[in-house]
Amino acid sequence: MPPGRHGLPREFVVRNQRDRLTAGMIAAVAEKGFHDATITQITAAAGVSRRTFYTYFSSKEECFFVTYDVITQHLREVVDEAAAGHDEWLDKARVRLATLLEVFSSNPDLARFCLIAPARAGNKIAARYTKAIAEAYDGMREGMPDEVAARAPSPAVQQSLIGGMAALLVEKVEAGEGDRLVDLLPDILAVFLIPYVGRDEAFRAAQAGAE
Repeated sequence: MPPGRHGLPREFVVRNQRDRLTAGMIAAVAEKGFHDATITQITAAAGVSRRTFYTYFSSKEECFFVTYDVITQHLREVVDEAAAGHDEWLDKARVRLATLLEVFSSNPDLARFCLIAPARAGNKIAARYTKAIAEAYDGMREGMPDEVAARAPSPAVQQSLIGGMAALLVEKVEAGEGDRLVDLLPDILAVFLIPYVGRDEAFRAAQAGAE
C-alpha cells in the first residue's frame, strides 16, 4: 500500500499487507531457502517495511508457518472443489492429484516453497510439511470402497510411498522443471495405486487417465 492517507478500510489494508507478506515469504524462501532468506528480503519482495512485518509477525518462523498454513488450506479447498464433480473414487484421486500438480506447475516458486524448503528448515517446519503431505495422501483415498481400502499398506510402507511420491516432485523441481510437474501425473498416480489394485492395474489406470 502507498504511504499516507488512502481512504481505504483498515480491514482491506491489513488483508492487503498480510497477503503481500505471504507472497514475499514465498518468493524469498523459494529463492534463498528458509535459513538464508532474511526479513529484509521478505519485506522487499512484499513491498512493505520491516516495521510492517513486525506488526503482523514476531519472527520469520511465525511468518513461514502462517504462510504455509494459508497455502495448504487454499490447496485443500481447490482440490476438494475439483474432486466434488466426480463420483468414482479413482476419478476423484486422479483429479485431486492433477489439480495439485497444475497449481504447482503454474507457480514453481510455490512448489519450491512447499516441497523443498521445509525439509531443509529444521524439525518443526519439516514436521508441518510431513503432515501436509500425509493429509494430501489421505485425501486421495476419499470415497475408496471398503474392499479396496482393506488392502491399505502398513504405516511404514505408506510413509515410504508418500516419501517416494514427494521425491518425484522434488527431483523435477530441483532439475528446473517445476513448470512440468503435470507430466508426473501417471507415475505418481501409479505409485499411489499399486498397494490397492496391484501393479498392472495401477499402471493401466494411471495411463488411461493420461490419454
